[in-house]
Amino acid sequence: MKISINELRQKILETLKKRYSQEESEQIADILLYAETSGVKSMGIVKMVGTEPIQDMVAEHEPRVVRDTKLSQLIDAGGNAAPVVCHQAVETAIKKAKEHGMAIVGVYNTHSSNLTQAYYVERIAQSDLIGISMASAPASSSGFDSIDPIFGTNPIGMAFPTNDEPLVFDMTTAAMPWSGLVLAQARGEQISENIAIDSQGNPTTDPGEAMKGATLPFDHGYKGSGLALMVETLAGPLVNAAYVDTDLDSPYGSLFIAIDPNLLVDTDKFKKSASDLLNKVRESRKKSGVEAIRLPGERAKENRKQAEASGSIDVDDAVLKQLGYI
Repeated sequence: MKISINELRQKILETLKKRYSQEESEQIADILLYAETSGVKSMGIVKMVGTEPIQDMVAEHEPRVVRDTKLSQLIDAGGNAAPVVCHQAVETAIKKAKEHGMAIVGVYNTHSSNLTQAYYVERIAQSDLIGISMASAPASSSGFDSIDPIFGTNPIGMAFPTNDEPLVFDMTTAAMPWSGLVLAQARGEQISENIAIDSQGNPTTDPGEAMKGATLPFDHGYKGSGLALMVETLAGPLVNAAYVDTDLDSPYGSLFIAIDPNLLVDTDKFKKSASDLLNKVRESRKKSGVEAIRLPGERAKENRKQAEASGSIDVDDAVLKQLGYI
């Protein structure tokens, strides 16, 4: 059903404020609505239902900086919701990169997904820096030729400043994020073929059986599995987080990298060249029936602009009902 963005935001804040401060609630609401209005429903308010509702996270302690240098920082999130601590991490990465040319910030011990990587890397790119983000999660996706859930959905995001809006790329290395299975189950729908297997390794279109089994790599092959392994390593062992579910005392990990283009080339020149590159891609010859070459992140931007212009968005009825919003 269609719902006013302002009304939905207020409802989300009312739910979150039962557990979080006003500032924390607003930070979480911002990223939930960013995903929802982008059309990335699997990273939107569905994260407030299912197996790990974000509003039900119970922290062990306040976030702690456990290692800090002029170029890096490692944060023990203390079991806090990932978006809150990752917001802090991104701001730290931006500050350090502005001062020293680059920065790498890791977060571990968050008991929820950090949601959509695009939100974080776009924030970095808006500061005229190149942003890279990736995250690990409990095992739910199989490796190449495996039937066991080994990797998390393991998303990766990148963003680059240009003379126009940032170029933003965000993908999950799994064929479907876990929350996509949750959403399909809530709707009573089947998932597409070649997305998941059941616990015995048989193909399935039943989201419930897929949760007991595993999702496949996004390309169903060794390249997708290899990329998932790279993310698992960088957002797992490198940031002191769990990997392949071997240390569930510090489950989720996130890694943020911010790079000042000025380390290699004048920032204004980089932005000009990046814009020129994108224009050349757009102007390339199109296949028959294709109206325009679409760049990564453009559909999500268009969705957000349309939602903001109309003031309302379509939200899944099943999710709204589970939250008691209708």
